[in-house]
Amino acid sequence: MSRPIVISAIPSAFHPDGSLDLEGTGRIIRHALDGGVDSVFVNGTTGEFPALNRDERSRIVAAAVDIAGTDRVIAHIGGSSAWEAVAFTKDAVGHGATSLAAITPFYLPASESAVHEYFAAIREAAPAAKLYAYLFPDRTAVHLSADEAARLVFDFELSGVKVSIPGIDFVSELVEVLPEGPQVFSGNDGLLASVHGAGGAGVVSGVSSAMPWSFVAMADAVDRRDAKAQSEIQTSIDIAVATLGPSIAGLKKAIQLQGVIDSAGCRMAIDPPDDALDERIRVLIGGLATPQSAGPLAV
Repeated sequence: MSRPIVISAIPSAFHPDGSLDLEGTGRIIRHALDGGVDSVFVNGTTGEFPALNRDERSRIVAAAVDIAGTDRVIAHIGGSSAWEAVAFTKDAVGHGATSLAAITPFYLPASESAVHEYFAAIREAAPAAKLYAYLFPDRTAVHLSADEAARLVFDFELSGVKVSIPGIDFVSELVEVLPEGPQVFSGNDGLLASVHGAGGAGVVSGVSSAMPWSFVAMADAVDRRDAKAQSEIQTSIDIAVATLGPSIAGLKKAIQLQGVIDSAGCRMAIDPPDDALDERIRVLIGGLATPQSAGPLAV
């Protein structure tokens, strides 16, 4: 089995007045790449995509491709409708993006046939792109079984699926019904080794945008089958995910404390860290291993 892949889900940076901080977003992308992640995922849930307009999403993709190159960017182009998703798709492809991900339609529950129509429109707009389905039933109200997700892969020649469902059971089910080739990624930051063991390709991780080298160290330890290193790094990652994973605002605070961005503010209705969480984040970041050591967190 190949080395697990770490893809950083990049937060979108905003100025204190709520306007997009494109330069700050670019610095987050560089921070993740400098930490050794394989690719970056932009305009996703961690990027607060529902609060970004079309122009902002387009500019973020353009900046990501400029910084990381076409091979290391996955542009999320999903929307609440096929009409929206096609527009985002055309913008992303126009900026040179070759890998796309689309969350299923959201807010109103969509049937399997409606989801198929949605992906058919996206595939028609980008016939040559690598395209991943993004399943997040808790946020979209769209619940697909593993067999239904597999049909999407078959029907539209998808490159894989990104699964935001707790645990690894759905990852295992999907791997079981897919042929060799399409990749299954999990949004569960802390389960990289378990996802890999279940046959998944890796993780799309928000926390890795703040602490990329720790996740890269875990991927390396899994690849060389170093159980001792995995255990040590897993303990550190568990602490980090418990501290930062539940809150995009907390994640941005961790990035701000490292001097990457000026403001940790969110555009969506996300509470900033309270005093207790703020202190936990400061302790966490104060104990980070350096990118050069790529070792476990000293917490």
